[in-house]
Order: sequence, then C-alpha cells, then structure tokens
Amino acid sequence: MKTKKLNTGSWKYFLLLPLIGALTCPAYSQVVVTPVVSPVVVTPVVTPVVSPVVTSVVTPVVNTNVNSIVNATVTPIVTATVNAYAHPVVNPIINANINPIINAEVNANVNPVVNAEVNAEVNVVGSWGDRSEGSWFAEIKGDKIRMEFRGNDDEHDWSSNSDFMLSDFPNLPKEKSDFSLKRESGTMVFNGKFDGDLGYGHYKFTADKSFTEFLKSQGVADVDDRDVFSYFMVDLKRTYIEMVIRNGFNGITRNHLVAMAALKVDEPYIKMWKANGFAEITPNNLVAGKSMHITEPYIQEIRNAGYKDISFNQLIAFKSQEITGEYIKSLRKEKNGNGNEELPPANQVVAFKSMHIDGTYVNSFKAVGYENISYHDLTAMKSMDITPEFVKGFMELGYKDIPAHDLISLKSMNVDAAYIKSFEAAGFKNIAVHDLVALKSQNITPEYIKGFEDIGYKDIQMHIMIALKSMSITPEYVNGFKKLGFNDIPLNELPALKSTGVTPEYVAAMQQKGFKSDNLRKYIQLKSAFNEDDK
Repeated sequence: MKTKKLNTGSWKYFLLLPLIGALTCPAYSQVVVTPVVSPVVVTPVVTPVVSPVVTSVVTPVVNTNVNSIVNATVTPIVTATVNAYAHPVVNPIINANINPIINAEVNANVNPVVNAEVNAEVNVVGSWGDRSEGSWFAEIKGDKIRMEFRGNDDEHDWSSNSDFMLSDFPNLPKEKSDFSLKRESGTMVFNGKFDGDLGYGHYKFTADKSFTEFLKSQGVADVDDRDVFSYFMVDLKRTYIEMVIRNGFNGITRNHLVAMAALKVDEPYIKMWKANGFAEITPNNLVAGKSMHITEPYIQEIRNAGYKDISFNQLIAFKSQEITGEYIKSLRKEKNGNGNEELPPANQVVAFKSMHIDGTYVNSFKAVGYENISYHDLTAMKSMDITPEFVKGFMELGYKDIPAHDLISLKSMNVDAAYIKSFEAAGFKNIAVHDLVALKSQNITPEYIKGFEDIGYKDIQMHIMIALKSMSITPEYVNGFKKLGFNDIPLNELPALKSTGVTPEYVAAMQQKGFKSDNLRKYIQLKSAFNEDDK
C-alpha cells in the first residue's frame, strides 16, 4: 500500500473550474459557465503487515498510523505494522545469557492532516482559433436558454455551453431569420429558428474593441483580444471590473475576472468575507468560496460551534464534507473529567466526517465502559472498524478495561474471541493482551505450544514462545539435542543455540572430532570463537 503524505497544516484540495467561455484546444474544448467541485471520496484502507526480524529482543510493535488526507479525495489510511524483533543476547565466553524481552508496544499515531490549499485558477491553454462565427443549438428550460456554440473549420473543432436569460431574447423566431444579443463586450447576431423549445442555426460575433481597451486601462493583467468571446459569455461589464478593482484587487488577471463574473461574486460577497476577518481574501478564495456556497451564516455557524479562529482553507474543507454546527456539537466531550468540554482540532473534524465518526459512534462505547476515548484513538478505531461488539467479545472472556490503543493493536492483528478460546481450550488461560498481539504476529497456535509440552516443558511462559517462534525453533530441533544426551535444555537457552548456528548436527560433528562436553554453552563458545561451519 502506498501512503500519500502531505505537509502538516495544509490541505491539497484541488477545486477544478471548467474553462469559462474562453478556453480552446487544438482538437476540442468545451466552455461551461458553472464551476464544478470534485466530490470527496473516502477510502479507509487497513493494511496489517507482519515483519518478524531476528535479532536479540522480541519487540512486536504495532504502529497504527492514520493519515486522513483530504485532497478532493479523503483517504484515511491505517498501516498496522508488527515488527517482531528477536534479539537473543549471547556472550559465549562468559555465559550464554538469553534474555528474550517482549515489548508489545502499540503506537496509535493518528495524524489527520488537512491540506486545503485551494487552486481555483482558470487555466487558458491551447490555440484560440477564430470563434467569431459558428453554429448554435439551443434548448429553452424555464426562464433560461441553454446554448451550445460549435466551430468546425479545418484547423479547430471546438464546443462551448452557456446559459442565457430567456428575457434576453424577447422575439425568438419560429421561421428562419435574424435576432441578436448585445452586451458591453460585443454583439452576437443569430440566424436560425425555434421549433417549440429547441432551436438551431448560425451566429456571428463582433467584438467591441473599446471593451478590451478599457480592461487594459484598468490594469487587468494578461488581456488578450482573443478573450472577448469569454467576456461576452459571462456578460462581463465595465461596472463589475471597476467594483472588483475598487475592492482592492488591482492587477487582477482576466481569468479571475471571468471566473468571478461567472459565479456572480459581487461586492456584498467580497465585503462579507472582509467583515468576517478575512482581510487578505484573494480572487482564488472568492471563486472557491462562492463555488462551495459558503455564506456568512455558515461561517457564523461554524464559529459558534467552537471554531472561532477557523481559517479559510479549513472552511473549504468543512463545507466539502458538509460539516455543520450540529455535527461539531455532537463531537464535544468532557476534558480531563473537570466538567469542561473540548473539541478535536479543526483538521481532525474533517477526518472524522470523512470516516463517518459522529456522536452516535462516540457514545456507543460508553455502554462498554469507554467514557473518554481520545480523538486520535477514535480515528484509528473507526478506521479499523472497531465496534462496541468487538469490545464485548473480550469482556465476555474476562478482559476488562482494555486501553483503546490495545484494542487497535488487537484488531489490526485480527485477534478475536475465537483465537483466545483456542488457547483456553488447550489450557492456556489469562494470556496478557500484549502477549496475544505478539503471539498472533508470529502465527503461534496452541498446537505449537503443546508440541513443547509434549517433550517435557511445563508452565511455559508466552514471551518465551514468541522468542522461539520468531527464530523458527521447533520441538524437532530440541529432540535432536535429546538424542545426543542433552535433556532438560532451558527454553530460554534455545534462542542462543539457534542464533549462533549450533544445531544437533553441528554438536554431533564436533563430538566426532573429539570435542565432547555435556555443557551446550561450550558449543556456543566454540561456534562463536571459530565461526565453525562444517569443520
């Protein structure tokens, strides 16, 4: 699984605007006046990976890292990795002191990083060609006319759509004839007819050159004579340009002007943002906010719910997930048992919503004794599909008050009631939670442990079994030494033998060469000192 990571504190939220009224490509282009916001898709992925590595200390570590990423796509990912490191410590010269230590550590680091960097640019690409003439096709819908304009000359094939008010065309012809529409940027003359609500024909557009000169005089950046068709489509007016510049957007680009006009970003909307503390609002922000339908009541709703200092990017992320004040209030929980309430960080709220964590989910765990689960544990638990029923399964077997992070590690390793019962049926009861995780990480079964009981080992400790399994030590390996007369080898010495390469075959070979000892540690010393193989 590939985890995509983003910089802390920012969301890479791509807001894609269709090219408005003026975009052409050499082969085909389409102009749509209404900007489109890509939907947010939530894909929680859980990938438990077991990587037992042989060294000296058995340390099964479960790292449950939740990275909820909203990037027009929200992808909370849990990577539960169990590293079972077996480190048999061998000092063959002094003694073979085996110390297999088990540290079943669970690191449930939940980092829902919100990257709401809005890119609402209108990108102009390709070759323009000539749009002054072409075909039109229309359909009347209520008080509007949806028109499609097409060009199909030898060099350019393009298409663009736009909505016009029906009131702009008071006398639509039933028979083929001319009618026109005049705007500040130019005049379009239509030739054709309507049959009911459908119409078709040809058009010719004549730009008003004085309009382009006006744009240049106002300091609008990147003005091009070929842009006039897009100005006509969004009905860009001189008064609108003056209003935008008056509100502090000197040097605004033609693309931002087209986008803002298409979305009807007016002066009250601009002033609303500034009045609400967003003094540095940009054209990109305005386009993003308007396309997401963010209004003053929504801003106040979120602030009243507890997020007084919410940023513009966080607002965009909230709105994209349809986060409401009511939803935020459902996440409130008591802080440190002192009666005060707290809320998760704004960034984490987006992760919660994308994962369908709400007050119902949080409160469902109170019935099984979990009154104050941390926010990052909640995210990890939901990503692992942990439910109160999962917890009850352990409670019924006598496991009370399991910490949330241990629940995460148990679920990540698929430790369930059936797995525990298989050990109880074999006589192994009251296994500690961290041992259960380590046992499962090494795929240890009751049959594996009973194999050692069958050759004489009693009262076996689970952490010893984990060390043995991590090094692939089997009852057959032990029996090989028994055949040579080495009985009652302590279990905690077996890893030292195996890690240094001392096998029954090696001992037998050394005995044939005259090196005989009833102390296996001497063979460990010999093997380590001379790095013996088949001598």
